[in-house]
Amino acid sequence: DAFVRNKASGEFFRAGKLHTLNHQGEFFSVQGPLNIGRTPQGRPILFQAGASEDGKRLAAQHADAIFTHHDTLEQAQDFYQDVKRQLVEQGREPDDLRIFQGVSVIVGDDDADVERQYQETARLVSIENALNYLGRYFEHYDFSRHPLDAPFPDIGDLGQNSFRSTTDAIKRNARERNLTLRQVALEAASPRPVFSGTPEAVADGLQRWFDGAAADGFIISGGTPNAFGHFVDRVVPILQQRGLFRRAYHGDTLREHLGLTRPLNRFTQ
Repeated sequence: DAFVRNKASGEFFRAGKLHTLNHQGEFFSVQGPLNIGRTPQGRPILFQAGASEDGKRLAAQHADAIFTHHDTLEQAQDFYQDVKRQLVEQGREPDDLRIFQGVSVIVGDDDADVERQYQETARLVSIENALNYLGRYFEHYDFSRHPLDAPFPDIGDLGQNSFRSTTDAIKRNARERNLTLRQVALEAASPRPVFSGTPEAVADGLQRWFDGAAADGFIISGGTPNAFGHFVDRVVPILQQRGLFRRAYHGDTLREHLGLTRPLNRFTQ
């Protein structure tokens, strides 16, 4: 309420409610007053992405939400429990942070329809594009220098400074399954969705993860170009019938939609 914008008196803001930062640091110093009011959310939502140990610590200290990805229910549950534990250790409440699993879906009439949709999408990817896609995880490494049908190459610690949890999983999966470079690249570019099947089967899978404390919610991406539309039209109504998905929004901000509390203004009396 610092900005009164009183045209009659000519008072734009009340100087006594303007708070300066007066930051003095190693790299810069700044007085720091802003000419904008406090956001209705208190502050913007802070997302942390990834599943590395450093990332989890950062999220437990500062984040409102995490965007992560795990391939199995057990892995997701372990991650969920660890992050919630670290929240408490940081003096926060478990509900102060929402954990969202990024998942792709294919919704079909039956198993044959799901497989047809997956193969349709997989055929769109050339091996050259798959190698480029794989390389972006590993600091844009050029995998084309290695033979395609030889075992996945030993590239040392490459990938530790980018998508670390993803690159660790790719290396581990290649080693445990004895995959070739071609197989790793094609699977990375066109991974099979964790949730696929009939609308009821997809809803069952999402509910199993939610009820099993593996996620507070999901960020949906399409396993096929039409997957998101199929999900909205065919899966969301089932989740609504089960009381797992809202039928209306009860607020105007992302913070309210996520069910997160508004941070207190430290200057409010």
